[in-house]
Amino acid sequence: MRLSAVRLTGLVLGLATLSACAGGGARSGQELPPNATIAASMTLERFLAAANQKDLDTMASLFGTRDGSVRSVWSREEVDRRMLLLANVLTHTDYAITGEQIVAGRRDEATQLNVRVVTANGNTAEVPFVVVRNRRDSSWLVESFALDALTRAR
Repeated sequence: MRLSAVRLTGLVLGLATLSACAGGGARSGQELPPNATIAASMTLERFLAAANQKDLDTMASLFGTRDGSVRSVWSREEVDRRMLLLANVLTHTDYAITGEQIVAGRRDEATQLNVRVVTANGNTAEVPFVVVRNRRDSSWLVESFALDALTRAR
């Protein structure tokens, strides 16, 4: 049997649809919006997982600015103190990345990921996180988030 471009395209689309229906890749019920920056989203997911586990070293390696992570700027004591504070606020039972927005004036270096967080006491908060591209190695770092949205939900 010869595969024409039309048949091959149909086969590929069929397999892609089947994969999507089977949950191909989405983890723990979290679906990324279609236009989300995958690497930025993965960084945020790792940061949130580290916060729940109180893994302060991983959190510090994923938190920073365009100039790099806070691990290279703050003392070990400062890193531990600040990351523990953030971890306590970020403790959650579930979350979902619900959207992405352009950060005005920073299109090439930052994106805002909007996250619905279910706090440890069961309340829900809509929390915008700004994720920025490190100028040294182009990795993504969590730069900021709306701390007040989480503290209001507690």
